[in-house]
Amino acid sequence: MKKYFIAALALFLSSISSAYILPTRTILQKTVENSGSGIYAIEQEVQFSNGEETLSVKETWLIDSDRTMRLTVTGGKDLANTFKLQYLYNGNQRFSLVNNERKGEKVSEDFLEKFLNFRSTDIFANNLVHYKMMPVGALQKKPTPKTGADFKHEPESWVRYSRTGGVVNYALGVATPTELEGNYPGIWIEQDQFVVRKLRLPSQVEMSANNYNQFARGLSYPRQRTIRWGNNTVTIRLISASARPQTAVALFQPSSLDSNLKWDGIQSLPAKDVVTEFYSRFR
Repeated sequence: MKKYFIAALALFLSSISSAYILPTRTILQKTVENSGSGIYAIEQEVQFSNGEETLSVKETWLIDSDRTMRLTVTGGKDLANTFKLQYLYNGNQRFSLVNNERKGEKVSEDFLEKFLNFRSTDIFANNLVHYKMMPVGALQKKPTPKTGADFKHEPESWVRYSRTGGVVNYALGVATPTELEGNYPGIWIEQDQFVVRKLRLPSQVEMSANNYNQFARGLSYPRQRTIRWGNNTVTIRLISASARPQTAVALFQPSSLDSNLKWDGIQSLPAKDVVTEFYSRFR
């Protein structure tokens, strides 16, 4: 009898807790509000570990939204003249200069930076649907109840509470059964601050984000991130985040690219493969 009572109590508490989970639209809207407004310059250090060797490069991002960005990657002293990457993101296209000719290609399915920079709730939602973190029509508006009898609370099966990074999050996506070897895709948004704390794509790449700080024009951005895939781990440390004037919009035109891709400096380094894969898949 005691066992049945405990099971019934657990079921009751579970139904009560689910009633207090915010609607998905509200969660996404509050998260989008923390992406700031206008153009930002983000500088960060990216560290690649390969055995006992650690290779560090500097990334300088110019960001207007999840669809409009510019990235310049430079190496340290030993790579100053032999390693430099420059990409421009416009919609679903990534542009670069190769042998002084502009090259356009589709943005990778594993492009990570957009998840910190959505400015539209609907675009955010469409991406989560695309990555199978919530079903089609999840944000479809329901008819307004006319009477109290018409009002029904219907928990959204794709969102739940989950703890990660030492805090309680709204986890969007189907929980992975313990018997599976792989993991289902999902995104973890902190319950109190409404910032992305963890992300897992269908490809199994995972990103965790910690130590969020507030910056100009309502931007919340993590000071530390970790990206893992396979046996690889890359760490990212934020150097600075600052607002830029609207005149910087001219730098988002593909014609503004002024530096060829230069990979020569890493060709003989042990970290070559992980660096190449990182900038091919996740950038």
